[in-house]
Amino acid sequence: MDPVYLRALELSDLDRTYKWHNDADLYETLGSPYRFVSHASEEEWLRKKQAYSPQEVSLAVCLTENSQHIGNIYLRNIDWVARNAELAIFFGETDQRLKGYGTIAARLLIKHAFQDLGLVRLYAFVIEDNGPTIRVSEKAGWTIEGKLRKHAFKDGKFKDVVVLGFCAGDLPSEGD
Repeated sequence: MDPVYLRALELSDLDRTYKWHNDADLYETLGSPYRFVSHASEEEWLRKKQAYSPQEVSLAVCLTENSQHIGNIYLRNIDWVARNAELAIFFGETDQRLKGYGTIAARLLIKHAFQDLGLVRLYAFVIEDNGPTIRVSEKAGWTIEGKLRKHAFKDGKFKDVVVLGFCAGDLPSEGD
């Protein structure tokens, strides 16, 4: 049994996601800039993430042993013609980072994207100086497809962003 599972985001996740979205340290490795978020705007955001969207799948990552919600994972910008989407993930609970849960959560979402949704390619954007995420992604079968120069603005500097890709043929079979 996997140590984490995925589930739909619920309004009961509001206090956690509000705390995470107001954690400046969390945004150090994320592509988007940190900004203060009000409780009301967080609730509006979460209601949108709960609603059905043909362009996005938003899920909670939870520990199997106690159902603790430790992060979120998304398929964004789903293109049903080209059959691709962006995968994004973050772990808001600092004590649950660097335990391999991201690799497992990504594998679960990749399986859902390819087997249930019929997508054939996923891509992700990672800030270039986030070496651990890039190395783990490569070990998990992702390919570095290129670099977007000066694509993110973090800590007062423009930073390059690495583009990672994963195709349906890259997914190991159940017996592997």
